[in-house]
Amino acid sequence: MRNIMAIFEKEWSSYMNGSLLYVVVPAFLLMVGFFSLYFQDIFATGIVSMRTVFFWCALSYLLLIPAITMRSFAEEFRSGSFELMATMPISDEELVLGKYLSALALLFLTLLLTCTYPITLSLLGTLDWGAVAGGYIGLFLVGASFTAIGLAASASTSNQNNAFLFAFVLSLIPFLLGYTLGRVPESLIPVVQFASFEYHFNNLARGVIDSRNLIYYGSVIALALHCTMFQLARRRLR
Repeated sequence: MRNIMAIFEKEWSSYMNGSLLYVVVPAFLLMVGFFSLYFQDIFATGIVSMRTVFFWCALSYLLLIPAITMRSFAEEFRSGSFELMATMPISDEELVLGKYLSALALLFLTLLLTCTYPITLSLLGTLDWGAVAGGYIGLFLVGASFTAIGLAASASTSNQNNAFLFAFVLSLIPFLLGYTLGRVPESLIPVVQFASFEYHFNNLARGVIDSRNLIYYGSVIALALHCTMFQLARRRLR
């Protein structure tokens, strides 16, 4: 646990002292604000709901999270610092968890900064706070899944740009699956639907906390983190 916290603090310090926090996070908030307030004005619909904001947050995470995770391991490989860390008494599990938790902390911060939306909407009418809570849980799980995928992508290359592209594509595919159901053979619809992020996210955003949705995201996260550790083990063997 001590090693995990040490890695967490190191990564968090790099976020705080680098330009990432002051460029990527404001860009995320501007994107969500622009699309929610100007492109699709949530105050002009006459419906007090956070569904639109949640959708644009999830879509913005497709760009935000790969930008956060792309340097996690790729920069370590490029600079040669991973070889130094490999000589230290730190396991791959501790290294991955420390980096993952620090990225999740930054993800949680971005969610906190969007809390002005439900507060403002609640002043305009009756807001379903159960759906809001479910939506935030779903949004955090989507972000946590993207983060795990981003770490796996970063552990697969020493080039940050490639890590960003890998993470973006790998996150985009399950995100878009739910929007392709009209072109999928009827026999495959249940499978494609269950594999899509959008299906499980919409269930949570309705305020329905179903264990199947939680297990789905937990499985995606576990698989992606396992792939990350597999890539690290391969590099150690080299």
